[in-house]
Amino acid sequence: MNTDRLIDMLSADPEPVHSVRLGRLLILAIIAGVVASFGLMLATFGPRPDIQSTAHLEWLAVKLIFALSVVGTAAPLLNRSMRPGLEDETNWLLIFLPFSAAIAISIAMMLLGQPREWGAMLRGATAVSSVRCLLCIVFFAAIPLTVVICTIRRGAPTRLKLCGGIAGILAGGVGAAAYAFTCTSDTIPFIAIWYGAAIVLCAVVGAQLAPRVLRW
Repeated sequence: MNTDRLIDMLSADPEPVHSVRLGRLLILAIIAGVVASFGLMLATFGPRPDIQSTAHLEWLAVKLIFALSVVGTAAPLLNRSMRPGLEDETNWLLIFLPFSAAIAISIAMMLLGQPREWGAMLRGATAVSSVRCLLCIVFFAAIPLTVVICTIRRGAPTRLKLCGGIAGILAGGVGAAAYAFTCTSDTIPFIAIWYGAAIVLCAVVGAQLAPRVLRW
């Protein structure tokens, strides 16, 4: 078969890409990832014992606002990154808005507080809180990242590292939301630094994984 004949066969009756279907698949993948992540949290660490107290419920809300804002910012960008031709029309810097807001609030709180309190604000409830936070969020994000990467394969991403990095940020936000229920460190600086660092680590994993998995 010559090249012209092959091109004619491939171009015969082309089916349009169903962008709405891709968006729905991504939403279903995110929901499945959320369920899996929270199920993993319940099966391993479980919620913190004092989570029902008013003060800790308020801090849970703060952590969830940060984590879900990351997911809410990343999801539309990931949806666009699955479709070629939209890369140049997308403001990818929007992904940094939740992190920038959390860091700005943290700096303001530290400046308003006493310098002797900064260590506790950054370190968390215990000496190992930061390490636990990093490991748990990445652990809880593993299944959401896998599910989302598999869904991205249904699209046609061209900037694979960027697409994988955003997928990692989204999965990290899901993992952070799950970890919020078991986290015992209640300070804005801790959330901004260690939740943020864990999500960035997920982004690095996603960016390194995507070119291998999403390669055409």
